Amino acid sequence: MEQNNNVYPNNPNPCQPVAVVTKKEDSVFTKRLRQQYPYFGIGSAVYALFYTFCLYKNASGITYPFFVAGTLCYFFFSIQKLGVPYKRDSLFYIAAIVLLGASNCLTASTPLLLMNKCGIFLLTLILMLHTVYADGRWNLPKYLGAVCTLIGTAVSCLLRPLSDMVFYFDAQKQGKPGKKNYTLPILAGVSITVPLLFVTTLLLASADAVFLDITRRFLQTLDVANIFGVLALTVVVFFCSYAVYAGLSMKNISEDVRDLRTWEPVTAIIITAALSVLYLMFSVIQILYLFIGRMQLPAGYTYASYAREGFFQLLAVCVLNLALVLICLHLFRENTVLKAILTVISACTFIMILSSALRMLMYINRYNLTFLRVFVLWALAVIFLLMAGVTVSIYMERFPLFTYSVAIVTVCYIGLSFAHPDYWIAKYNLSPAHLEYLDDYDVFDNKRYLCGLSADAAPVLLDEQKNPYLHAGTETENDAADYSDIARYSEQGVTEDLDWLGRYCGKITALREDMYLRNFNFSVYTAGRYLR
Repeated sequence: MEQNNNVYPNNPNPCQPVAVVTKKEDSVFTKRLRQQYPYFGIGSAVYALFYTFCLYKNASGITYPFFVAGTLCYFFFSIQKLGVPYKRDSLFYIAAIVLLGASNCLTASTPLLLMNKCGIFLLTLILMLHTVYADGRWNLPKYLGAVCTLIGTAVSCLLRPLSDMVFYFDAQKQGKPGKKNYTLPILAGVSITVPLLFVTTLLLASADAVFLDITRRFLQTLDVANIFGVLALTVVVFFCSYAVYAGLSMKNISEDVRDLRTWEPVTAIIITAALSVLYLMFSVIQILYLFIGRMQLPAGYTYASYAREGFFQLLAVCVLNLALVLICLHLFRENTVLKAILTVISACTFIMILSSALRMLMYINRYNLTFLRVFVLWALAVIFLLMAGVTVSIYMERFPLFTYSVAIVTVCYIGLSFAHPDYWIAKYNLSPAHLEYLDDYDVFDNKRYLCGLSADAAPVLLDEQKNPYLHAGTETENDAADYSDIARYSEQGVTEDLDWLGRYCGKITALREDMYLRNFNFSVYTAGRYLR
């Protein structure tokens, strides 16, 4: 009897069974997402329109807090549709996100606006993971991996709005076999019509000069660039927002936390012991030379020059020590000697933080205050608090280090964001006590930096009682004391001929004239009130 080899056409040995690859079954949430496609599809479309209205060409307007509130409302309504319960301890993340959104329309500082948006994005991802998953025992590496997995899953789901739409309408058609559904034909017709109209219009415009002139004038009245930008942003946000919920619905992140502490602690002891000896020597030198200042310095060094160097290097070492202790705690088996050495490294790190902060303060006292130097001092304070939590976790294994770290960084950054550093930078750099230390070059450098500050600094720079350069007899180089003239000159494009204060006033005037209801910013509005 002849054997039929067509049963397994791709199998060279028909007697050997073929391995059948089965598709991973959809999660309960994915099934609910597809079953309720009208809600999530229309909801994502409405959210995309809302996003575009609030944020299109509007990085710091009054619509930003409304955008944040709308995003949170859409998220919680959506997880309720998916059947995910709400967690009460999410209030901290919600409050932090709302505060950062409010800060965006209260400041005009570009670095703060950028960091606010990054903070909102990261806190929103953490809020989503915290709501959907049981993350009570997750540590920092687990959360970092979960965030990366969620982003990667969302990217892989960018086309899910289309596939889920097809799945939903196929299911509807099977449930009602006698009913015709025109949704897919309509979408197909629109998809073909739009590019066909575009190509045909180009051909006709090139064929007739009168039609070309009418088309050009019509397009000029429509502001095609903005229309295209609005449509593109809306489409991108629609696909991205739906993809995020599709990625969350897959629930493909394991909630278990593996114990990675399997490495031999002897290796860590050798490394950390050598570093701890070096750090102890360095810490003793800091105490004797910098903190007390009674030891003899090397030849050619003054105490002031010694104190005003090395703060960035020390900041880098502090960050390295923080990472080193965390790696030892997460990878190496528990060991009493290793704990003692890590405690010594933590103590030395505290001394390095204080040394770097003291050097930075002395440097600021001699020269000028800048945003970068403010941020360094802020970062040192945050690292000090994080290192304190890490030190506690050396001896308390169940200490919630990730929750503590997120709370510390979030609270400290919200304080920095609402503090308006540019205001304090201008106030310090223009204080009479500080100006006494500056030579001619430092004064020039100070003015050049001040004119680049945001509108947050206007209450100082444009106030005669706080800015000594506005006092009678101490006007700036071109004697442009009248702000209305400064604004007029700025509009004529001759700001390069004005003094530093004139350039700053011209910038504020331009920002105020470009401000309307949607992009209203309180910092710019307040700065505009100081223009005479």
